[in-house]
Amino acid sequence: MKKIALFFLLTVAFAAQAAGLDYYKEGAICDKKSSFCVDEQGVSVALTKMYLGDKAEQKLMAEINKVGVQDFDATTFTMRGGLTCDAKVKTCWTNRYDKKVDVKATKTLFGK
Repeated sequence: MKKIALFFLLTVAFAAQAAGLDYYKEGAICDKKSSFCVDEQGVSVALTKMYLGDKAEQKLMAEINKVGVQDFDATTFTMRGGLTCDAKVKTCWTNRYDKKVDVKATKTLFGK
């Protein structure tokens, strides 16, 4: 039983890492390659700084400022590998086209 659980955890960790995503804890996912983190409310500057550092925070703020703070919608986002989430409906999908729910990401961010 322990071997199966360990294999499952390693498989999940490898799949997330292969997509460039890191699941840090319940409620947070970071995309190292794109340099941003998200939580249940959407893109998070604070989590980006905490997990990925000052440089990632500055890069994210530059992107936000490019669109304009008032026009930036932090609640819908797409991460590396196609993972797409909408904090308003509290769901993540494997990509934005076929709308197959990504159970791991949805549970990690929204607890369901």
